[in-house]
Amino acid sequence: MKIEQFKLYEDDPNVTLTAYILDDSPEMTKGKKRPAFLVCPGGAYMFTSDREAEPVAIRFAAMGYHAFVLRYSVYSNSGVRFPMPGKSPAYEKGVFPGPMREIGMAMLKIREHAEEWKVDMDRIILNGGSAGANNCAEYAVHYSDPVIYEYLNAKPEDLRPAAAVLAYGVYDYALMHKTLQKLGDKDRIELNRGFNLAFFGDPDPSEETMAEGSPVNYIKADTPPMFLWTTREDSTVPMNQTLSMALAMEEAGIPCETHIFENGDHGLSLADQSCAEAKEQINPDVAEWINLAETWLKKRFSLDMPDKCPDWRAELGI
Repeated sequence: MKIEQFKLYEDDPNVTLTAYILDDSPEMTKGKKRPAFLVCPGGAYMFTSDREAEPVAIRFAAMGYHAFVLRYSVYSNSGVRFPMPGKSPAYEKGVFPGPMREIGMAMLKIREHAEEWKVDMDRIILNGGSAGANNCAEYAVHYSDPVIYEYLNAKPEDLRPAAAVLAYGVYDYALMHKTLQKLGDKDRIELNRGFNLAFFGDPDPSEETMAEGSPVNYIKADTPPMFLWTTREDSTVPMNQTLSMALAMEEAGIPCETHIFENGDHGLSLADQSCAEAKEQINPDVAEWINLAETWLKKRFSLDMPDKCPDWRAELGI
């Protein structure tokens, strides 16, 4: 495996794309291109989580995919760790639509090296959890809109993802606001105001602003298929966010597989020891999501290979 890191901005060491490129093999791939995952870690647009970065990329690599991790612009890049409504200003590079445009920048960087790395650019899958899921969903519904392709001076077809595998994301901000108000949890409401400041640049965005930032409102014919999962016990992002996205995909006629696990809190990533900070983040039931996703992926992105191996006896003249 070749590991290489690139800065997306020459003057910003925090926004990077790390490539995990599988070696070509004269025995297996024989020069053929592989599909790839572009992983966007979560972190409430305040930071990017290590737990949803390299461990996830390595797991996808083990399936036979090249993998890339994008550390997109987040609030902590400003030098202030967490946004404090009324006390700290917005960090403009991390405000929507900036982070989703950086996914487009990453796609173009991968395309630049596609021949060298043997990447199949028609089969790039987005992955993210939490804010990373939101960022991927935003990109998936907007990549063919001028807000991305004109900004990057690129063609929409050069930016198109083939699919997305997303975990416990926020997809409908109006619904999120309504749900938190109904619950009446002041701590969660205040935490969400910090998230709003990081993402919208405003702790109390208008209904129009929330609608503009909600990917459920922009699904269209060229939105790629999605695999979505979350847990019923998620105490940070209610499961109705995932249901809302799945229903919107269904209404648009876009394939979508959805899994809601009964137990487990927010941000479990792979839900095993490869990415756990403590035992409470290990959940064998939830850990099955990656196997379910692999089955779903094989329907669309199986590696190009013959049905049978070459007959070595014939090669030896036996």
